[in-house]
Amino acid sequence: MVNSLIRLNLIWVLLIGIFISFPGKLLPMTWHPYLIVILSLFLLLQWLHSEKLKGRGQGNIVHLVLASYSPITLPIFFITVLLSFSVWISAERRTSLVAAGYLLWGITLYLTLLQWTPAKSYPQRIAWFLLLCGIGLAIVSPPLVAWKSEFRLFHLPLYDKLTSLPIDLGETIHANVLAGVLVLILPLLLILTLQKSSRTLFVLLFLFVTGILVLTQSRGGYLAVAVALPLVVMLRWPRLFYTIFPIGIATVLFIQQAGAQFIVDQLSSDSSLGGWDGRLDIWTQSLSALHDFAFTGIGIGTFTLVLPLLYPLRVNIEGYPHAHNLFLQIGLDLGLPGLIAYLAILINLFVMLIVTLRSQYTTALHRTLAIGATGSLVGMLVHGLLDAVTWGTKLAFVPWVLFALITQLFLATQANRTRSDASHTALL
Repeated sequence: MVNSLIRLNLIWVLLIGIFISFPGKLLPMTWHPYLIVILSLFLLLQWLHSEKLKGRGQGNIVHLVLASYSPITLPIFFITVLLSFSVWISAERRTSLVAAGYLLWGITLYLTLLQWTPAKSYPQRIAWFLLLCGIGLAIVSPPLVAWKSEFRLFHLPLYDKLTSLPIDLGETIHANVLAGVLVLILPLLLILTLQKSSRTLFVLLFLFVTGILVLTQSRGGYLAVAVALPLVVMLRWPRLFYTIFPIGIATVLFIQQAGAQFIVDQLSSDSSLGGWDGRLDIWTQSLSALHDFAFTGIGIGTFTLVLPLLYPLRVNIEGYPHAHNLFLQIGLDLGLPGLIAYLAILINLFVMLIVTLRSQYTTALHRTLAIGATGSLVGMLVHGLLDAVTWGTKLAFVPWVLFALITQLFLATQANRTRSDASHTALL
């Protein structure tokens, strides 16, 4: 029976994820804790099956995690333990269960994609899955996005048409959340655009997704692609790294000419947050909360409830339920131990990317995807300096798909190296 479930693991996880992503919509909210339990059991089943495949025999759960083949399994396991504790200490357990469900689904999807047999042989299928999620969201998003009522950078007549579309599904997508997802797929689309095969298709998709990103007016999104896309081009043609120095000088001169305060206000101004000063206020009080709840956090998903209650804020954060910084938000949700575990995940991901890019055993397609994934990961982190929409939202599963792609590309390279070494040994 276990083997039958494992063969259909991706289908099961996707089905559960639909209910997790729409709490109280498809099923009564009273069912949500049971869905969390089912997802947790499925997560445990993934680890147990991974151990069985490796033929390690009996052992406790710590041994099962340590024996797993994923380089980031241990910090992921640590995060899931902290997640349970975060829900337990939460002042608003129902809200925390919803936010915990988003994260738990992403983690389960990551482990499922690692054990998905087609992805083991062809890691590019995870890339196609990631692109499908992002492009599909870009296609269906125009009538579902809560387009900004105050156009802070520019206004187009197109906005009037988008806001008048008569589609109401009871759910909207915040423009900044949409931008956070598009940042993850644009570097992949760009590197595929630079290849010779199917170039026309990828050019059209790249232009379309870029257009949607521009419409979001997400300054975090703009800043992220301004860093990630040139990085992709430089990794594709390494000689272009010599242009970093003159570009850096030109950037410094531009900042001096325009004024640093003007630039930061343009990157952060918002009628609710009060510009850069309002954002600094949120970051300062978030740091105070992280200092006071360093080991436990304040409870995942309770930012809007706890922070104004315990720490005076000069701005209203009612419609902004996060710290506007990815790392601060993770620390507030899971405490410093959770933040350290997440940083360990990121460090391991970058190490896997470096090994994949530098290895002679990486295939041409896998190296291409690794370049795009590097841009996506860097873009996510740059975007995370000003926002935290890739954590604790309905679309927070998307980064975990990216993590699965990076891991499978690394594992495929290591498998190629093992086969090559075995062949060489056999010849000797």
